[in-house]
Amino acid sequence: MRQPIRLFALLLPVLLLGCQKQTQAQHAQGMDKPATQSPSQTSTAQASTAEVNPVDMDKREDKRLQATDDKLVNKPSISPKGEGMMLQGTVRYLNLEGGFWGIIADNGQKILPKNLPQEYRKDGIRLSFSAQEITGMMTIQQWGKLSNLSDITVIGQVESQSADPRL
Repeated sequence: MRQPIRLFALLLPVLLLGCQKQTQAQHAQGMDKPATQSPSQTSTAQASTAEVNPVDMDKREDKRLQATDDKLVNKPSISPKGEGMMLQGTVRYLNLEGGFWGIIADNGQKILPKNLPQEYRKDGIRLSFSAQEITGMMTIQQWGKLSNLSDITVIGQVESQSADPRL
């Protein structure tokens, strides 16, 4: 006797989810009508639905899907803190996750630059820069704060920690 109860308990959420999706689809198509419609009202509603051009229905569905996508997707944005923070730090080549360039700021903050120009990609170079944090975006490095850099100035050089002489 327990087997049917377990099966029912497993299938109930699936059935409810299917009913919810069907109800949402009917609501989105404008098919959700009050239960107390006369047969003439139902046939009129069906006739008016049948007269809709399929191309128009596709356009409506595309707009609806686009609006839904815009609500669900968390698009990356630059932090609204104005111009960003002025920092000084040392560029380092970190041999993790395939290797990447990072900046360790003098205050200990780790900066993962999204737009570090090629001429500043030298292990041990000291920079002064303005960093704007990028939120809503992940990287495979998972190290530091992803940031856009601006106003970059070289202020010195320290010893490279890399064994590769090309860096």
